[in-house]
Amino acid sequence: AVVSTQSTGNKQTDKEGRRQGKNTLTESVWPELLAGTVHCFVADFSLLPVELIMNRLHLQGTRAIVDNVLDSTSVIPYQASYNNMQQCIEALVDCEGVPSLWKGCSALLLQYTARFAVVHTVRMLMKYVNKFNEKKSLVPNDSVTSFTKDK
Repeated sequence: AVVSTQSTGNKQTDKEGRRQGKNTLTESVWPELLAGTVHCFVADFSLLPVELIMNRLHLQGTRAIVDNVLDSTSVIPYQASYNNMQQCIEALVDCEGVPSLWKGCSALLLQYTARFAVVHTVRMLMKYVNKFNEKKSLVPNDSVTSFTKDK
């Protein structure tokens, strides 16, 4: 519990010497933006195998073609039939290996790279707005000073 605060320059500390957070909009919103983005990335990355299995189960029984990555000039028909999710996982791991459960990870990384760039840009804009507002608040308003002089 904070009993008393001591002001040391621009930094405020509590009785035990811990720094208190700034009250600016940037410093209060930035951790939430970053935490939200990170937790979404972790959730998406950890659920990527489930999404892949779900897509494989949806594709079974349809007439789909897949690019042949070995020669890049032909396509391979994709035909699979699974009885349940466990059989789909076992077939995928046996044929393609465990790392294949994270197919599509590069697209996810590109998506979150763009997302982190947007979040960082928002932080930079918020810092700029805060600096502009601080400079604006330091300049006295002529109408306020003239009003107080009249009284």
